[in-house]
Amino acid sequence: MDKEEEYLQTPGSISVKEAAAKLDLSEKRILQYIYKDRLPARKVRGKYMIRREDFDEFRSKPHGRVRTKPTQWRPYRAGAKVRELHIEVHANPETRELLLTRLKTAIKEQTYLFPGTMQRYVLADVNNPNTIFIQLIWKTTELTNEATLQHNLEAFQAKFSDLLDWQTARYVTVQAIMHT
Repeated sequence: MDKEEEYLQTPGSISVKEAAAKLDLSEKRILQYIYKDRLPARKVRGKYMIRREDFDEFRSKPHGRVRTKPTQWRPYRAGAKVRELHIEVHANPETRELLLTRLKTAIKEQTYLFPGTMQRYVLADVNNPNTIFIQLIWKTTELTNEATLQHNLEAFQAKFSDLLDWQTARYVTVQAIMHT
């Protein structure tokens, strides 16, 4: 058995197809990472194989374009204004796992998309994971009816009413002055 065959048979290596499935990326994207030397791999019988250790190390790193320098600040121009609804709400510590499960379900089913928003975040405080921040960001030219946002927020609040304390939540609406 030559070295390439041995590498292919070695436990602890995975194919591009397996790597793509595990990372929920396309095979084409995995190959791009390989071509750019961001994911070490070896070609065996015309197919790339990735050592498990290299894959695990790659998985722990951020994906996407690596920034070589910070983006510059720019002022907002034209008629569009960018706004954010920032909500700070407390979660019940005993139901944290259920909260995470329900949020994963929202991702899987693609619910609570808040039409008209350009970005949505649900964040946990690093120092106090039971403090949750919800950020809904939109352009005033794309979300022209804020009543729609309010209606969608009420549906979200109802779904998570047993897990998040909406009575003590803090709501702040801000407008962007500059961006990157």
